[in-house]
Amino acid sequence: MLERRGAGMRHDRHLRHALIDWFPQARVRAARIAVVGAGAVGNEVVKNLALLGAGAIDVFDFDRVELHNLTRAVFLREADVGAPKASALAARAAEVDPAVRVTAVEGDFWDTLPLAALAGYDCAVAAVDNFEARVRLNRMCRIAGVDFVSAGIDSRLASLEAFPFASNPDCACYECHLPESAYQRIAARYSCGGLRRVAAAERLVPTTAITASVAGALAASAALRLGRDAGDGARRVLFDTIGGGASVAALARRAGCAGCGDLGERPRVLAARAAWRERIAAIADDVAVQTSDPLIVGYACARCGDRSRAGQYVLRRARDFDDRIAICAACGEPAVRIDIRDEFTAAELVRLYPDRPPPAKFAIARAGDGALCLDFETDDQRPQQPQRRPE
Repeated sequence: MLERRGAGMRHDRHLRHALIDWFPQARVRAARIAVVGAGAVGNEVVKNLALLGAGAIDVFDFDRVELHNLTRAVFLREADVGAPKASALAARAAEVDPAVRVTAVEGDFWDTLPLAALAGYDCAVAAVDNFEARVRLNRMCRIAGVDFVSAGIDSRLASLEAFPFASNPDCACYECHLPESAYQRIAARYSCGGLRRVAAAERLVPTTAITASVAGALAASAALRLGRDAGDGARRVLFDTIGGGASVAALARRAGCAGCGDLGERPRVLAARAAWRERIAAIADDVAVQTSDPLIVGYACARCGDRSRAGQYVLRRARDFDDRIAICAACGEPAVRIDIRDEFTAAELVRLYPDRPPPAKFAIARAGDGALCLDFETDDQRPQQPQRRPE
């Protein structure tokens, strides 16, 4: 029903927002947000952003809808079981407000979201259920200078961590306060070299729609406010949905942090897909270069010396394979020595990859007093689009 305001009538779905003197509807309408994860929290984040009138929301997820998702995901239905989560979520979220563009990007964001495309967002929200995805997205946002929000839940607590990288590039990052137990969880899923562990048991965290809705509200609010209301830096909010208590803590940057200790304030990013040789030539041969992905550079059986399968694995990403490749095809023993590295000199990278860039998203090199980031997915610095799968 239309509401009267003065002598006229306003056909404005955001009329009530306009009555809030501190609510920046124009800025919200211009916002472009990346939401990584289309599960319980992702549904709530997208719901709130759409209701608030955010301009564009891109949803990244590689998973498919399962029946147990339906108790916590407001946009998913039984008819969606088996369908891609991102597409099912985006299709219904788009009905909330036709003026809000909601787009699904199916696949792992690490493979579908280039650094140059990430730089075009106002904020990226991690609504995922694993630490390694948060760690990776945190580092990407830190490099690109894009605000990062991480939202998490269990059966009782909702947590929110906000990192205003755009306005405060020297603030703490997600890894600055990550406990050792989180790295142990990552190690349980990956070998020390980065191969996926076949026998890794998935740790299921019980959650409810209540904690998801609270985390989604906190995340949407932070995503839209960070650009102007960053305050002094990174912060963590913890909310108890049963007791009603909440705490807010400032997060200080930690020296030697694995996520940001090598980046300085903000690294200089250079497109290096087509201009790979030119970019690497600008770095001294003996300068250490760290690739974003561990790479397989050696493969041979220590028992029988067989290297017949080396061509299938060498010079590729470790995360594309699991630990079964350590079983020798010739003798059947788990004796294959796999050399996996993520740190090289510039000269080594040129020798290993003479005619193409390494199969990594990017690499970081120290250049004088600052850091240099070589973006291996981008040919130039023009705005990019997420790499969507073919229809």
